[in-house]
Formats: sequence, structure tokens, C-alpha cells
Amino acid sequence: MKKGKKRLLLGWICLLLSLCMVTAASAETDGTPIQPCHQVTMTEQKSTAQNGASISVWHITTALGTVDAELNALADDYAAELSPLLRKPGRERTLNSSLTVRILHSRTGMSWMSFMVQARQEYHRQIQQVRFTTRTYDMLTGQRITLADIFPADSPAWELISQTVRDTANAYYPDETPDAAAVEALCENLAQADFMLYGMSLVIPLPSVYENHPQLMQATLYYPQIRAYMTEEAQRQTDNASLYRFCALTYDDGPNQWITPHVLDALMKTGARATFFLVGSRVKDFPYLARQEHDEGHAIATHFYEHLYANQEQGGKFRAMYDKVNRAHIAAIGIAPAYARAPGGQWQRMGSYGVGWPLIQWTAEAQDWSGGDQGPDAYRTANTIAASTKDGGIILMHDMKINSAKATEMFIPKLEERGFMLLTVDELFAKDGVTLEANQAYWRCLDGVTTQY
Repeated sequence: MKKGKKRLLLGWICLLLSLCMVTAASAETDGTPIQPCHQVTMTEQKSTAQNGASISVWHITTALGTVDAELNALADDYAAELSPLLRKPGRERTLNSSLTVRILHSRTGMSWMSFMVQARQEYHRQIQQVRFTTRTYDMLTGQRITLADIFPADSPAWELISQTVRDTANAYYPDETPDAAAVEALCENLAQADFMLYGMSLVIPLPSVYENHPQLMQATLYYPQIRAYMTEEAQRQTDNASLYRFCALTYDDGPNQWITPHVLDALMKTGARATFFLVGSRVKDFPYLARQEHDEGHAIATHFYEHLYANQEQGGKFRAMYDKVNRAHIAAIGIAPAYARAPGGQWQRMGSYGVGWPLIQWTAEAQDWSGGDQGPDAYRTANTIAASTKDGGIILMHDMKINSAKATEMFIPKLEERGFMLLTVDELFAKDGVTLEANQAYWRCLDGVTTQY
């Protein structure tokens, strides 16, 4: 073959290869990558009070120094106010006395971000009080956004929000009566209320209106319910469905007193929400961890009361777990779970037993439960999850081994660069108006399709 023809042939081959690479790259990045204005880094400052109590204060660095200054000042103010209230800890490790101030964040649209500065005071693993303040900003201009900027003054949304706040307050602790005056106070001046904008929901965090239950209550409105009532700019900034691909990140088998805190740290640093499928007996053992997961905006579901397999036990044993699970969850966070995951994913038999919950499956996993005490290599797990996650999919992880926490902090940025936004399971199905039905299995949610690939 003559040199000219060889060059021409090689040129066509290179062109075809380039087109294939572009096509493949486009398929992998058809969502909008995370924007520079949404990037954050976080640092922790640890100290010890004179009486031996531990203090942890997190600080944040965003794209705007003015935002950093305000958020970090709020965190420092909480530390200064609450540190003198810390009691002397006991000698045993579990007899702790601590103050933790964390800054949670989330993103929506191309430039809006929400932040929550949350302070938690604990004594002997009992939560003494939870304090919080939220802020939402346009991270390109620095403008602070309030609910009055999201909904016009005459919008029907205000009545919907008010009713949602009342319904939420009354839904917690079903055997107790909320403080009626406190509930009404929450509904006053909603235009200046604390709120968080997430991938597919607006959440109004509420202080507890139940005596002796220091925690948050989460009043949630999904975007399909409320976007029509928003201002034009708010509609644009919450139109995540036209910008991003979605997936739900889930964790099984917890809470674990050693690993769950590290997973929560990874989620805080990356600004992602997750859904925790908790074993009921472990909720009873570690209620403070379940409450922290809930208070930090994650969804709480059940992995049954005991981690037993449906093909090894009689159906009556699992049906009996329904009430036990509900009691454990209500004691810990005030509300019962709305859906479950069957141990081992054995949904068919579990569904035939009539256990009473919708059953959530998964579409991506890396078997992070294996691999010895620490779990499989974190880099391998992160790469597997990042490569195998599909639009509308559900990721299965476990908060039982330290490498799972390390992998979490690695694969979330990889997914965000691929154009993914992480949702809770509730958000994933709510975006398409899918109602979860008891004893039915759900693998994913893409344009309303929930079946296995």
C-alpha cells in the first residue's frame, strides 16, 4: 500500500476512534458535572475542656470568603456558648461528654447552596440538646436566599408549607402530645424560617415540640409539589432534573458505633445525603447514632429487627418484627420507617411473607461487606461504584467496615463529576411520583420505571 493511502487510512481510523471516545465520554457525562461554585473543603478543630469534655468544631471553605466567614462565625459562636455547659465525663469510654459543631451543606441548580450549622451536646451517649441555624446562598453572587425569595407573598405554597409543618410536628412520637403553642409558633413568620434545599426537596428542619426529645423534625416538601408556586429564579435553580442524573446512596447493617460516625463525616464533607437501612436491635443499642443520621438530613429505613435471611426462617418471625422495628425507631427518632430492605436482598420470599413494608433493592454494589476486618480496598470499591452506577440507580454500601467510609469520600466526587446528584430513596421515587407499596420490590427509579435492569 502506498504511503499516501496508508496515511489516509490511518487518518480515518484515528477519526473513528476519536468519535467513539467522544461518544463514550458523552454517555458518561450527560449530566452536568458539579460546578466550581459548589465545591467545598472542611477542616476539624478538636480541643478538650478543662473538665475533660471533648469539643469538635468543623469549619468550611467555599467559593466565597464572605460565606465562609458567616458560617464559621456561627459555628464558633455555638462552641463559645455551649462549651461552658459541658459536664465532666465519666472514666469509661462510653461515659462521654462532648460538643460537636458541624456544617452540613447541599447544592441545587447551577449556583445555589444550603448550609446547616448544627451543634450537638452529648453526655453519656445521651443527647442533651441540638441547636441549628441554616443559610442558603447564591454562590456566584453571595446573595442570601430566604423562603420569601423562593415563594411570592401571595403564593398558595405558604398554606401548603404551614400545613406540612403542622402535619410533621404531629406525626412524631405518636403516643405523645406535642406542645400546641410551640407548633403554632413554628408556623409564624415562615418567610424567615430555617430551610434546606436538597436535590429534589425543600426541608424545613424543626426543633422538637416534644418534651425530653432533643432532636430535629424534618418537614419535607418535594419539588414536584411546589415548583409551580416558586419564583422564576427559584424554579430555575431547582430544575435539577434537566441538569443532572440521579442515584440514591444506601447503607445497610448499622448503626455501628465505630464506623457510622466516619460514614457521616464522609457524607458531611461531600455534601451528600444517604438512606440508612438500620437493624432494629442496633437502633435500640445505639439510638444516638440513629438520631444523628436523622438530624443531619439522611433518610432512615429498616433492615428488619434482626439480620436474618428469609430462606432460613418462617414468615411469622419476620411479620413479628414489624412492631418491634417501629417501637425501636420511634424511641430513637420519633417516627417509624416507611420502607425496608430484606437481608441478602431476598425480596421475593420476604414479600410473600407479607412483612408490611415496600422492599428496596439495588443496582450497584462493590461487596464492601467482605474483605476482612477493614473491608476490601477502598480505591477498588470507589472505582467499582463510580463505574457501575446508572441514572436512577440505587447504590448498596454498608456502614460496618472502615474502608466503606473511606470509599464513600472517594466515589461521591467521582459520581458528581459524571453529572450525578445523590438523593435519598424518598426523593428518588418522589421525583417521578412513584408511590411505594407494601411487599413490592423496587430496584431503581428512572422516568417511573422501578424494575430490575
